[in-house]
Amino acid sequence: MLGLFVSHGSPTILTENVPWKDLMRKIGEDVRKEIKPDTIVVVSPHFISWSGKHLVETQEKLECIQDYYGFPDELYKFCYSAENDVELAQRIINLGRESGVEIEGDTSWGLDHGAWIPLSFVFPGIKVVTVSITEGTPEEHYKLGEIISRASEGRKVILLGTGSPTHRLDLFSLNVKPKQSKFDQILMDLIARRKFKEILELPRTKEWVEAQPEGLLNPLYVTLGFSNPESAEILGYDLPWGGVSMLAVKFK
Repeated sequence: MLGLFVSHGSPTILTENVPWKDLMRKIGEDVRKEIKPDTIVVVSPHFISWSGKHLVETQEKLECIQDYYGFPDELYKFCYSAENDVELAQRIINLGRESGVEIEGDTSWGLDHGAWIPLSFVFPGIKVVTVSITEGTPEEHYKLGEIISRASEGRKVILLGTGSPTHRLDLFSLNVKPKQSKFDQILMDLIARRKFKEILELPRTKEWVEAQPEGLLNPLYVTLGFSNPESAEILGYDLPWGGVSMLAVKFK
């Protein structure tokens, strides 16, 4: 199983001439040479279920949601929707219930900007399934990734987790100078040394608290559970704004 974690960044990336867009396109091109996926399961930090139950969208089409406010009008000209892989979505729900996970089907969401922005650059035109995170533990989300992996057996499926490892919007609003956080250093060191299970312990550290990872880093934990990786490759890292980091990793 192949899992990708790719930060989506600010919606302003849609109109800015930044290298991260080229990186996302290249990731998609390189991955499709290796695997021609039937479906992308996307886990965004902006699709959060506050009930504690994971939600899986089951409608035929996943419509674009422009869930950002106060940005220039030009950004609202962009949108990306995708066909849902309803069969795989239902398999994830059924297997999750059999495994004792709180999970259910839903039709109230679609593709938020944490999902559709990277999808439009990395995997355009491919069926999608979207699964929510909760406020639950890293272990819970790792198990969810394992369930998605089992539900995907016999299929060419890639899991795409998104979000920023450091997500200090207070520093972003103050326009501070970009600087790598201690948390990012620790996270990338663990990835490089293949200490994947130790990544699950990061929320217990002061560096994690200081970094305020987007979505509690839960999309990354789902990605790890899905891929159960033996190896990983850091494809990109950037600090486009103060307080916000961008990371792209391939797990195999």
